[in-house]
Amino acid sequence: MVEVSFDVMQSCAIAALVVLVGRWLVKRIKFLRTYCIPGVVVCGLIVSIVLSLLKNGGVLTIHFDVKVLKEFFMDVFFTAIGLTASAKLIKNAGGKLLIGITVTTIGSILIQNVVGVLLTKPFGLHPLLGLGLGSLSLMGGVGTSGAIAPLYEQLGATNAVVISVMGATFGMIFASLVGGPVARWLIKRNNLKANANEVDASKQSDNEVTPLDTKSLMGSVCLVIISAGIGSYIAIAAGMVPAIEFPYFVGCMLGAVIIRNILDAVNFEVNEVEVDTIGSITLDLFIAMTMMTIDVTKLADVAGPFVIILACQIVVMILWVALVTYNMCGRDYNAAVMTAAHVGIGLGSGPNAMTNMRAVISEYGPANVAWVVFTPFALIVLDIVNPILCSVIAPWVATL
Repeated sequence: MVEVSFDVMQSCAIAALVVLVGRWLVKRIKFLRTYCIPGVVVCGLIVSIVLSLLKNGGVLTIHFDVKVLKEFFMDVFFTAIGLTASAKLIKNAGGKLLIGITVTTIGSILIQNVVGVLLTKPFGLHPLLGLGLGSLSLMGGVGTSGAIAPLYEQLGATNAVVISVMGATFGMIFASLVGGPVARWLIKRNNLKANANEVDASKQSDNEVTPLDTKSLMGSVCLVIISAGIGSYIAIAAGMVPAIEFPYFVGCMLGAVIIRNILDAVNFEVNEVEVDTIGSITLDLFIAMTMMTIDVTKLADVAGPFVIILACQIVVMILWVALVTYNMCGRDYNAAVMTAAHVGIGLGSGPNAMTNMRAVISEYGPANVAWVVFTPFALIVLDIVNPILCSVIAPWVATL
């Protein structure tokens, strides 16, 4: 068998090519755009399939040196998420609705994990794979899966990375297939109507343009890195607590949450567009490195249970948003639109949520409360609670 090794810079260059080719694919394949499938996931999956088949066929083995850079990009991404958690902005959105969104978001995290772990028992699978096919992948996405699943493998869950990443990938497809129909059913069943006097905020957002400013962008880059550095001490301190697995990136994220709210208190404005851009760039590179280094042929050993657990999770999410999210968020037209968004983030990602809402709004009318409030706030709750929960409970779940 031929073996080829790439150093750090060469491996990063290949990851960058995966990102660019993925974007090219999305521009040319309508299916990917319709179901909000990130191009980097598609291209990375193609690369991983080809390399896995070549390796298992005894033809070629490729070694990438991505460990350090992958962890760096992951830490920066989660730090950028932490910098969006502004208590001031959250407070301005309205208390009762935010409580409802918080309850239903955290509740869906818990129910997905309970269902996932329980379903591993009949198939004789490691219980941590239940978390991998629970909120880790379905609500956390490829990024969170790639970050935390290696911990599950260290705790004995074989192939947790590939199973979690593939769960996140397929989840994004069903997130867009299911979300709109659920909201439409609720709207028709309850005879809900949009406010005819509202201007559609979803169309206004498409026309927003943010100018590039080098000095401002450099300030945002430094803010992210400094926040991560401060957060690293939180991770180190938490790591000293016995019987708790506390990932480094969670410390970076919590450090960023603290920094953001200190800056808010002194009226220092954080450029959220730039911070989000930094997070998006590092996330794409992290996902590229994760996808191109997994062996997807390992999924074949659990293909049957994988499909059954994923199908059950989809049914559970449909029931959850119809029975809980709709009721917790006001039982009105906006609440129905929010169910489409919750399916989007519950099985896929933020873009899935926004696409689902846009589809419903285009048919039934504007729902500005849902459009402006639900996804940003739910993602803040999700991105903070989910990785911490999936990490901290892992050692306990591994003993079940």
